Amino acid sequence: MLVIAHHNISDPEGFWAAAEQVSKNLPKNMKLHGVYPAMDGKTGTCLWEAKNAQEVQQFLDQNAGKYADNFCYEVNVEKSMGLPKIQVVEGNLT
Repeated sequence: MLVIAHHNISDPEGFWAAAEQVSKNLPKNMKLHGVYPAMDGKTGTCLWEAKNAQEVQQFLDQNAGKYADNFCYEVNVEKSMGLPKIQVVEGNLT
């Protein structure tokens, strides 16, 4: 499923440095489709693919929680526009 993560960032330099490092070695059950930072780096939105929003929320809180308050929610794919197609094969994301 697709998940949106909004980031209210208290430490832009720390957050974006951590995000760059963490995104190089994501868990196999998660995929990051896009990262959309604000020009000032104090907010951002990311598009994830995961089993559920709670999985992304926990991952972000563990890896970037000291730099930002993160809010995740599942995307209503039926009502969305312009999102990537996802496919689940034997419980794994592709």
